[in-house]
Amino acid sequence: MLRKLLSQLSNKQIQRPIFILGCGRSGTTIFGTTLSQHRDITYLNERRDIWHQAYPIADIWSEQAKARGGKMKLTAADANPEKSALLRTLFHRQTIKTSRPVLVEKLPINNFRVEFIHSIFPDARFIHIFRNGLEVAKSIQKMSEAGKWFGPNEYKWQQLSDYAKNDPATEKLPALCDSYYHKGLLEWRLSTESVVRFLGQLAGDKYMEISYSALTGDASGTLAKVVDYLEIGPDPNLTNFIETNISRRTANLENSALTETEAQLGGQLLPFSQEDNGEGLTNIYRRLELAQRAVHESVG
Repeated sequence: MLRKLLSQLSNKQIQRPIFILGCGRSGTTIFGTTLSQHRDITYLNERRDIWHQAYPIADIWSEQAKARGGKMKLTAADANPEKSALLRTLFHRQTIKTSRPVLVEKLPINNFRVEFIHSIFPDARFIHIFRNGLEVAKSIQKMSEAGKWFGPNEYKWQQLSDYAKNDPATEKLPALCDSYYHKGLLEWRLSTESVVRFLGQLAGDKYMEISYSALTGDASGTLAKVVDYLEIGPDPNLTNFIETNISRRTANLENSALTETEAQLGGQLLPFSQEDNGEGLTNIYRRLELAQRAVHESVG
């Protein structure tokens, strides 16, 4: 079936796609939508259907997710050459349809699949947008109360919970999640740590990081850096969109004191997400990990 579908499509495959990473409710949508205004960018906004066409195992949202064996976390071991070729071809077809050669994709669950993605698209670049974890948790809480977050029968939450329980550092945390707010905060931690752990292994030109506060506080300056990174040049459509569509719409929780439970669920990166010093969470995480390793070695 895959061979037949591949033969019906162009043999050309996508080159140097850009993946937007960041926990859901961190500004990934407005960031992606803004980039989509650029004349050269084809933007795939949560096109789960394309992923599922090549990899049904990537489905954790639909009613068929359980039957498909849908997995939240996917690694290089889950990649299949034939399926990956199909996915690269399907992505390329999207750029043909739009006549816009630069593909930008956004699907927040990909935070848990970065190794998988990199194995399929070894020339990919990544842009990580991060936001104050408390603000993200509140936004997830609101979406969850409307029944729009954790999927049918909370299948996604079960996947998150199992993921946390497989790591000694987080195995006890699902039991603390007695509200959607707490579940949202744990999701922020797990997804953010997954991203920065991966990005820290890449060369610096393979990724960039921006904060939600920088995007909403200085949209023009932030997007100018992104455009420069993507090497696509300025576009007045992008500039006009920025001026009328990007602004902070919720309270800034930058100086909020953390409760004990928030500190436990949010982990070591939570305080750093509350104020953007321009360093980026990946560099901070790398620095914290090196410091902890040095302590362990000195004790040993």
